[in-house]
Amino acid sequence: MDELTLVQQTAVSTPNTSFWLGPAGAGKTTALRTRLLRLLESGEPAYTMLILVAEPDQQRPFLDFIHQSGLGPYADLNVTTYNKMAQEMVQLFWPLVARDAGFEKPYQPPSFLSYDLAQLLMWQVVTPLLEEGAFADLRLRPQQIVSQLLDTLNRAALNGLSLEDAIDRQIRTWAGEPSRLRHLHEAAAAARGFRRICLERSLLDLSLAVQVFDTGLVHREEFHKYFRERYRHLLVDNVEEQTPAGQNFIMGLMKETETTAVSYDAGGGYKRFLSADPLGAKTFKLASKRSLDFNEQFTTNLPLIHLANLVENSLMQTPAKPTEMAETAVLRRVGGRYRREMVANLMAVLQELIDAGTAPYDIAIIAPYLDGALRYMLAQALQEAKLPYFLLRRRSSPRDEPRVRSWLTWLALAHPQWQVVPSAYDVAEALTLSIHGLDPARAELLVERLYRVEGPELRPLAELPERIVE
Repeated sequence: MDELTLVQQTAVSTPNTSFWLGPAGAGKTTALRTRLLRLLESGEPAYTMLILVAEPDQQRPFLDFIHQSGLGPYADLNVTTYNKMAQEMVQLFWPLVARDAGFEKPYQPPSFLSYDLAQLLMWQVVTPLLEEGAFADLRLRPQQIVSQLLDTLNRAALNGLSLEDAIDRQIRTWAGEPSRLRHLHEAAAAARGFRRICLERSLLDLSLAVQVFDTGLVHREEFHKYFRERYRHLLVDNVEEQTPAGQNFIMGLMKETETTAVSYDAGGGYKRFLSADPLGAKTFKLASKRSLDFNEQFTTNLPLIHLANLVENSLMQTPAKPTEMAETAVLRRVGGRYRREMVANLMAVLQELIDAGTAPYDIAIIAPYLDGALRYMLAQALQEAKLPYFLLRRRSSPRDEPRVRSWLTWLALAHPQWQVVPSAYDVAEALTLSIHGLDPARAELLVERLYRVEGPELRPLAELPERIVE
């Protein structure tokens, strides 16, 4: 452990329960991996260890670290996320929890829905409601309504709320226009319909899997007996990005294991809008027998730290942190009246920086919000400029990409036997993206005159009235 700092060496060898606090890049994850390696080297079976990470893409580095040490591979080493473990445990204990959870056929094994499959099922529920006039005055395309409904279900479950509790809370706390309250009732009807189908067919989306795990399984003695016999060591990375349901689960496990190490990124919790609970995560410090502070940073420099402080001071209204060198971390500020103008200005600045000797991998482009349209425009411009790039954003379904969605629309229209009926919005969007120079307003007019949901069918241009053609 000569290459580790003193606090890392202490963290690796600390017994019982410990809480590690420090900024990102301070060596906490490295210490967790080294702690895992030391446990394996001491003869502890990999079967007895549980490593919980915040995101699926954080699993592979732990496994690679062990494999590169020469000790692995360890097939029994469980590096997982709370959501994935919830699904695995519900499947394992299905006969124990299915009937009490309300499933109509508890003898039928569960089927877990990916986000894409959950969207398709929710689409089947929402389509009849849309045809009846539900959500009529919302300026949202149907796909956005489906995604919003699923996100609401997921956030409710990850915050420990049942479906009915979440619906009741939304309606009771509504502070907008009273006329819009009906949309909450329409959303409630869609959510109940979706959940009813899941219970009838033994289907579990993320929200239902988490709810069954959090309320129907975790509190059972059978589960705790299984966990005590299986796991002796618990390692948790980025606990501030865990949801309340995940944190409650971890807190309960700390009493079952011989050792527990919990890592917390100070200033983290940026996934709060995805149900992360950074404030709740601080209770782990009180529950641990030892707390360690990681103060050194190995992956950044002082100007970038001051730039982060500048953002934190503004958004979090925390006591002022030093920001004197923040300006030196900002190479340029790029703006524009419209997105296309802003992207064009950005390309000119990037070319200027690269011509001056700045390597592309030393440049970070930061945008407040990177939606699908801006992402596509940036990618196209960077490709045309032959500049290598990597886009970092929340994971999304391919169906969220406008070009992919338009191809799916054309495929559905070409194969009516599939019985997949694109919405008028999707057809208009596909026309706009497929015909050069066609603006959204004219595309919407074409769809209004030529698209028939029955079939579905897109009629020929010859059927357009002459006044519209002109």
